[in-house]
Amino acid sequence: MKTPRKSSGGIMRKYYQLILVIVCCVSVVTLLIYRHEYYRLRYVLEVLNIFGKPGLSEIEFCGPGFNATLLTEILRNSSMEVREKPPLFQQIDENFYSYSSFLRSHQKYENLSPSEAHHIDTIVIGKANVLPQFRCNIWLENVRKPKPGKFAYKAMGEATKDYQLYVFHCSMPKNLGKPEAISFYINDYHINPIHAPIIRVIEVVTKVKPRLNSNIRFINNIEPAICVIPNQVPLVSKAAFIEFLVFHHMLGVHHFTIYDSTVSEDIIRRLNLIPPDITQWEIQFFPLNYPFIFSKSYEIVHKAVELDCLFRHFKMDREENSAASHAVVLSWDEFLVPRFHSNLKAVFDDSDPTRKVRSSKIKSLLFCLNQNDDDNAEVGYPEIIRKTHYFKLPEENKPIYVRNFDSMTSFDDIFNLESSTNVISVDIMAVHKYTECRDGKNFQASGSGYNETQMQVFQHKFEGAMLKYGPSLVNNKIYRLYKSGQIWEKHDNEDIREML
Repeated sequence: MKTPRKSSGGIMRKYYQLILVIVCCVSVVTLLIYRHEYYRLRYVLEVLNIFGKPGLSEIEFCGPGFNATLLTEILRNSSMEVREKPPLFQQIDENFYSYSSFLRSHQKYENLSPSEAHHIDTIVIGKANVLPQFRCNIWLENVRKPKPGKFAYKAMGEATKDYQLYVFHCSMPKNLGKPEAISFYINDYHINPIHAPIIRVIEVVTKVKPRLNSNIRFINNIEPAICVIPNQVPLVSKAAFIEFLVFHHMLGVHHFTIYDSTVSEDIIRRLNLIPPDITQWEIQFFPLNYPFIFSKSYEIVHKAVELDCLFRHFKMDREENSAASHAVVLSWDEFLVPRFHSNLKAVFDDSDPTRKVRSSKIKSLLFCLNQNDDDNAEVGYPEIIRKTHYFKLPEENKPIYVRNFDSMTSFDDIFNLESSTNVISVDIMAVHKYTECRDGKNFQASGSGYNETQMQVFQHKFEGAMLKYGPSLVNNKIYRLYKSGQIWEKHDNEDIREML
């Protein structure tokens, strides 16, 4: 009689255990759902805080076709320093995407008398086989409804792989208030222009202020600015990030504008821990969203980024300490390397002493990372120092252009970059591109490039200009912090100067 009761009690205990397991599982699932909803609510509140604007809803600002994943990227990289309105690709219609808009207004500057009170330039990428046929609205400060503007457009250069870079112009003859945003829409009664995506405008200068009591058009000061875009394989390591910044800072570059969403938050946050008196550079980060297929649109996006870079760096007063005199767009794997000079100022003093050349053309040399290291290079030096042969592969290596602001007297000169061009010889300076060389037509899942035997087939030539920068690079304070690994393990309460 006792045995059945024990068996019955054991069964009951198993049921109790099963119920407890079910309750635990339900609790864990409920907790995960709560956590997920909490983060969604927090992201929404942050987006409202970042993009909110009286009189305009967030939906109107983002517009149709806006890449929602970019918002997550912006929030994830919350430590980025963004002092200006970021450029973002937004869909106007199925054929055209706007990037950034810039306001030219005569009210801000004296001694100017343009034909329109306000003029807005918008960088746009569109299909090359479709002509732009739009109308534009200008949104004014503290005004709920927009005012119609006069639309025009200008094609910038030749088409690139079925894409064309445009500048859309929208002007207003009367000063009815301060413009804050612009929108474009097709002339179709089925579409409400109020629902067109709205692009915030950035105020820019329109004319260089002449120096008082002087007819000199330039000053003997070179302040180059570098705008950085992702590599064609859009990943950047900590080493490539630090080496690029430190190397070009050694050449006299203090202004970096980075258009890249692939740089990890940890790299940016750690870099921000270094005091400004140690870095002595200014870095501006902008996210970069691609609305097209990456491999097919890289060149046209490069052109759009360059135009945005020039618009932002064009300064009214060249005597300002923060004014850039030259600008160039590079990817993380490209390095400006003088052959004999020690900095960029010395290069341009020799190649353009009067600062009249609008564009300087620099040849790009391809250095394969899968080549053997140079025997004369120190073992502990970075790869960019140890690779000393550039190769001629079947793929075309496009040149890099450095634009000279000191040759520009008005904002319109940006639209005429080819008015005067100087070719800088490789004996003076070249752009070294460091990448893994592989057959672009033969996909390899492993990602490996040409082997040693295959590399010997291609023409290659020795170029040891980088070797002389090896000691200065590895002894740089910021590079030493990176190599030591301490900066990546630093806590907020530690002084970074003690690590030097």
